[in-house]
Amino acid sequence: MKSLRHRLPTPYSLLVFEAAGRTLNFTQAARELHVTQAAVSKQMKYLEDYLQCELFERHGRRVVLSAAGRQLHQKVSASFNYLAGAVEELSDARQQNTVTIAANTAVSHYWLGRVLSLYRQAHPARELNTRVITSDTTEDLFTDDVHIVITYEPGPRAGWEMEQLFAEELIPVASPAYLEAHPQACATVADLKAHKLLDVERIEPSWIDWDTWLQAQGENGAGLEVAGLFNNYIMLIDAAKRGQGIALGARNLLDDKLATGELVPVGDTVMVSGRHYWIALNQSRPLTRTMLELYQYLRRFTSA
Repeated sequence: MKSLRHRLPTPYSLLVFEAAGRTLNFTQAARELHVTQAAVSKQMKYLEDYLQCELFERHGRRVVLSAAGRQLHQKVSASFNYLAGAVEELSDARQQNTVTIAANTAVSHYWLGRVLSLYRQAHPARELNTRVITSDTTEDLFTDDVHIVITYEPGPRAGWEMEQLFAEELIPVASPAYLEAHPQACATVADLKAHKLLDVERIEPSWIDWDTWLQAQGENGAGLEVAGLFNNYIMLIDAAKRGQGIALGARNLLDDKLATGELVPVGDTVMVSGRHYWIALNQSRPLTRTMLELYQYLRRFTSA
C-alpha cells in the first residue's frame, strides 16, 4: 500500500484550498495565510493539475467551487477540523492539568463518578479536569495517553504500578417490586433457578455468569434459563431495578443502590470470587502533584 506522501498532493496545497474554498476569495485567503494572492493562485493551479480537474469556476474576479471542488472541500475541511480538534485536545490537556482516567463500564458508572464527585466536594479550591474513557475491553484502557486505570482483573501490565482496589463480591439482587410480584421461594440457591434471571454478555472470560456463580455454591446449572441477556452492566442493573428479574450484583459498585432500597439482596448467599478490581498508575506519563493526590485518594476510597 502506498504511503500517504505518495497518495496525496502536498498538505500545504490542501491547507490553501481549504481557506480559498471557505472564503471564495483568493485575496482574503492569502491575507488569512499571510502569503500573496499570487501564491494562493499558484497552489490552486498545482492542485488542479495534480487532480486533473477544475476546483473553481472563475467569473471575472469572482470564484465559486465547482462540483468537484465542493466534494473535495467538504472532506478536506472536515479532515482539517478533526486534526485541529486532536491538537487542541492534547494542548488543552497539558495546559489545564487534565487527568485521563480509564475504567470499565460498571466501575465508571457506579463507582468512579460518585468518588470523583466526593473528591471535588472535599477539595473545592483544587483545579482538576478529568477525562474519562470507558470500555469493557481491557486492552482499550491501557493506552499511552491514560494516567489512571480502574478495571477488573487486568493482569500484569509492564510500565504500570498496579494495586488491588477491592475484592469482587457477588450477590443476587432484585427490585422490591419484582420480589412482590414473584413471591415464590428464594430460601436456597436452587430456588433461584425458578426465577427470571438476568445476565450480561461475557466480553472477557474472567467475567462470572450465573452458571459459574451457581457452581461455586455447589449447585449445577441444570435447568438454568436466562430470561434476559444484556450487552453491558448498566443495562443489566437497569433491568433489575425495573423489576424484570434477578441479576448478579457486585458489592462496592452497588452499595448505594442497596442502601437506598432500589435493589435488595435476594437470599443471603454472597460469592467472594477471589478476583479483584484494580487501580493502575501509568509510570510513563508525567504526573502533576494534583494528579498524584487524586490517585492516592482513589486508592484508599475502596468502599465509597
